[in-house]
Amino acid sequence: PGDACPQRAEVSRQASSCLMQAAEGALSSSEEGSSLDEPTWVSWFCMLRNHEFFCEVDPSFVQDRFNLYGLKELVGPLYGEAMTMILGYAPTEKQLADPTQRVHKVLDTARILYGLIHARYILTAQGLSDMKAKYKAHEFGACPRTLCDKQVVLPVGLSDTHSTSNENPLKLFCPRCQELYDHNVPGGNYIDGAFFGSTYPHLFLQTFREVRPPPPTQRYVPRVFGFKIAKVEEQALQNTAREEWPKRLKNEPVSDWDS
Repeated sequence: PGDACPQRAEVSRQASSCLMQAAEGALSSSEEGSSLDEPTWVSWFCMLRNHEFFCEVDPSFVQDRFNLYGLKELVGPLYGEAMTMILGYAPTEKQLADPTQRVHKVLDTARILYGLIHARYILTAQGLSDMKAKYKAHEFGACPRTLCDKQVVLPVGLSDTHSTSNENPLKLFCPRCQELYDHNVPGGNYIDGAFFGSTYPHLFLQTFREVRPPPPTQRYVPRVFGFKIAKVEEQALQNTAREEWPKRLKNEPVSDWDS
């Protein structure tokens, strides 16, 4: 318990540092634009480097208190300031340049709050539709498995609870081979899986059945000097029982909605 607070502070510092670097890059690239075209915070956040998977949550969804149930307790004392930031405009370059300004703490809280709101939004009809546009545009990338023939993947989290120690990184789910893969973010920026949740890809495929790919028609066959492995050994490998993963602890809530 004594080491938990320093560890949590370090994780928060690293996440905030990554966000600051991306933010400064986004602001410098937008300096050529007119000040009259000041982006909203949500648009700015979704345009940051490595944030391509996020969609812009409708302001009316953010302002509906029903959709925010339970988040205040999860986010902490800066909830109000973070919400004001999310519903406002992007921070200025001057604000981001001074590390002593309170905006940095609020920005890190806003990142977490928006991520948790985003996970709820993409389960709505409008959110699913917004993510479908990204899916059809191949914005989530392709399955690394050769025999999946570049099947488009979907973002997923292994837990619906935000991790303070980088233990719930975003994963990629392939609808064709039904397997999970690491999301190798350039620069190592950490994106929490709770910002997309464990339900999204499966609800997406149930909702838009027309985009569900057929199962793989080819299977890799191991060979030794050109000969297939004996059928007995191959059958034993196929019959090996697979355990459910990730396992859920007894009495663990399925999501933040159930806590």
